Amino acid sequence: MKGIFKTIKIIIIILFFNLISNSTFAEKIYIDITQPGIKKLSIALEGFEGISKVSNTIKEELEFTEYFKIYGPFPYRGEKFDPLLWKSADVEIVIRAVSFGKIDVKVYTVTTDAPIFTKDYSLQDNEYTGKIIASDIYRLLTGKNSPFFNQFTFVRKFKNSMGIFISNWNGKQIQDTGIRREIISRVVLKDNKIFYSSLQNKFWHIEVFDISNKSNREIIKSRNLLKLGDVSNKYEIIYLESDGELSQIKISDLSGKNKTVSSSRWIDASPRFAPSHIFLVSNRVGSPQIYQMSYDGLSIRRFTYQGRYNTEPTISPDGNKIAFSSLSAGFQINVLDLNSNMQTQITKDGNNEQPSFCPDGHFLTIMSDRFGKKEIFLISSDGAVQKSLTHGYLPHCSR
Repeated sequence: MKGIFKTIKIIIIILFFNLISNSTFAEKIYIDITQPGIKKLSIALEGFEGISKVSNTIKEELEFTEYFKIYGPFPYRGEKFDPLLWKSADVEIVIRAVSFGKIDVKVYTVTTDAPIFTKDYSLQDNEYTGKIIASDIYRLLTGKNSPFFNQFTFVRKFKNSMGIFISNWNGKQIQDTGIRREIISRVVLKDNKIFYSSLQNKFWHIEVFDISNKSNREIIKSRNLLKLGDVSNKYEIIYLESDGELSQIKISDLSGKNKTVSSSRWIDASPRFAPSHIFLVSNRVGSPQIYQMSYDGLSIRRFTYQGRYNTEPTISPDGNKIAFSSLSAGFQINVLDLNSNMQTQITKDGNNEQPSFCPDGHFLTIMSDRFGKKEIFLISSDGAVQKSLTHGYLPHCSR
């Protein structure tokens, strides 16, 4: 019996070490993107012969984050990696790729000839493969999920209507959904469905548009004001309904069957789903502040105390941060760390509003008029990265 247990123990140890040796991601991170004032990490691409779309995508995606400087691609220098060839150059990381039946990717530092990452990819010279490789590299070097498969919806105003658009994460590929309505609150993209609220013929509507078959369906219709707040992963809709006297926070399913969570004579707005509660904005202390409310509406407590006007909350995917717009020399984006209770203003020029955390948890989309017109910006949660993407407003970031 002792021999059997000894054999099992040896097998478990072997499996454990095999698991470690087959892991493609190192535990160490090579650039801490949460630290202020960091220097860009310099990377060289080597090889990539015959897969220029892949190398161009990797370079474009990584450089757009503002955390990396990419050189190359340089010609392949032989099967064995020699770090001495790179030490004199301003390069810290080398990404080597050989395409022969597959794309064999290895990543090295310039201090050793042993790779810190190795993985095979399907031999397809296209943008999608480049994004997959770039995402793996980003995660390897930063320890964070990449933003490269994020997308966002937003609204543009025309002469007699408004339109809803979808963009990839960096604003380079924009699709017109064809929806033309008077849009009156945020637009939410979940999977292949776009949820929005609008005003048509003196009636307020909450609707859903199916991207796959381009069909539109009404969920709720009322003469009372309806403003979409958020949509859960189960397609539950939380929204505001107001007749001018009562503010009601309601939750509905796709059939329109709803329940009232709260009803008050205060002005309540911007309800958002969180894992165990609801965030909303209310003026019950005189000025708009952010509150946390239980799902049954019986418990509510004030959440923001700094600033006289706080609105438009958005919750990070891990639930550890909340970003919102605060009135301070114009509207500015603030981030509140829920663990440390530390609040930081991350914008300063113009008006910056309508924050939406992206699924990677590090970036947000916002609306800013710092250059005179309403534009969608991509910003990091520490404010270090701030990039204009396209003109429009009411952004919502998703995947």
